[in-house]
Amino acid sequence: MDNVQIQSDTIPSDTKLDGRLLRSERSRQLIIAAMIELVGEGNLIPTAQQVAERADVGIRSVFRHFDDMDSIFETTNTLMLKVTKPLFVGGDRSGAIEVRILHATEQLTNGYASAKNFMLSGQIRMWNTPVIKKNYILNQQRIQKELEDWIPEILSLSELGKQSAYALSSFDYWLQLREVQNVSNKDCIEIISNQISHLFPN
Repeated sequence: MDNVQIQSDTIPSDTKLDGRLLRSERSRQLIIAAMIELVGEGNLIPTAQQVAERADVGIRSVFRHFDDMDSIFETTNTLMLKVTKPLFVGGDRSGAIEVRILHATEQLTNGYASAKNFMLSGQIRMWNTPVIKKNYILNQQRIQKELEDWIPEILSLSELGKQSAYALSSFDYWLQLREVQNVSNKDCIEIISNQISHLFPN
């Protein structure tokens, strides 16, 4: 997720920005950008000191802008949900069901590959940060809706069949194959699409 553009909504539009306020807002953006860079590089739970060093600000500056590290994680998590959303939308969703299952799997797994570190960071923090847990669940539900849009036939499956489709197309299942079992992303796509296809009668 390179070159993320941070849009701040913390300053009212009718506020006349003086030099001090501009510097303060720039410091805040640098802190958020530093968190995004560190997580993107694989440091899933950066410390305040690591964030301060990457942002080139003092650690006291970090906590002038944020109450605690959870606040930084929450802000970054909410932002990254917006940034990564385009990875999972769009695409040609026409054709036979086998074609749509394959294309849906390709888009989801490629999205997971691009957003992996941010999703992993969210997984880690969700257990003690209610906002991140809420965001993580909402994101999974959003991905399920995308799958239903690709393959509306899922809605005609039994409840067990639907839940199986959601599980097979989930980030967790892809992660198990890709990172734990060391399956290539190309083979992940084949495995997942074949297993989803088997949920539907011939």
